Amino acid sequence: MDFIEISSDGMITIDDSDHEILPILEAFGTLIEKNGFDHLSIACGVSPSPDFGYFELADRFWRASLCIYALGATKCFWESGAGYSEPWLFNARHAVELYLKGFLLNTIWLEELQSSAHLTSHKVEFSNLKKEFGKPHKLIEIYNLYTTRLSQVLGNWNLDSMPEVPDMNSLVFGTDEKEMLEELDESDETSFRFRYSSLKQGDTEAIQQIDWHHDSSKIYPKTGLPSEAGYFFDHILVINNLYKMIGELKKIKGYFEGITMYQDVINDYWNESLSDLYD
Repeated sequence: MDFIEISSDGMITIDDSDHEILPILEAFGTLIEKNGFDHLSIACGVSPSPDFGYFELADRFWRASLCIYALGATKCFWESGAGYSEPWLFNARHAVELYLKGFLLNTIWLEELQSSAHLTSHKVEFSNLKKEFGKPHKLIEIYNLYTTRLSQVLGNWNLDSMPEVPDMNSLVFGTDEKEMLEELDESDETSFRFRYSSLKQGDTEAIQQIDWHHDSSKIYPKTGLPSEAGYFFDHILVINNLYKMIGELKKIKGYFEGITMYQDVINDYWNESLSDLYD
């Protein structure tokens, strides 16, 4: 049978023959009973914006990481305590990376705004995008590029384009969040650790072997993340710290979105005035 079958009377049947995913399917069934089942068509894509859709994708990857964590922490994976850490942490880390890239792209848009007061927020193309991000997947480097560019833009703000200079303090991390970001970056400098079974050491691939060692020196103090595989860690401490960091990222995201909304309103008035002028 297909994985999911929906009969003509709306009855949903799920193939539960794979015992390894049975607890997941049981949880899935509970969610269907509580929330219903959306069996309509879906689509991929993001909306044009100064962040180039990175904020939307960041939100989605963060929610995906929470879904994996929720299933893993409630014993829906057969490998007790070991069946979900990599996909959970990879999606969480990727969400952080996407938020940071969205911040950097917003500063580029703000820079363009200084010389074009009615610049649209509906950005659908970007030349040489990868060059703006520095080394691939380096969280701290992206953040530092962002804060440097932000400081330059705000320091040369054109009040004719927008009458109020954005608040720098509302657009950067505090000390705790910056230290957590540094640890997250150091724990997975290439973005490979949580998505592959091995890591490259010179010309050799070394497996990330599972074990249950305890060594406090292998645990980062701010995030609670392990510095390498094979050392157990407190997942509640880690999810709490990730949740805090994402919360701060979302505050910055919200500030940028407020600027975008303001620009959209200004542009609407401008376009209406032009329309009235030529009617």
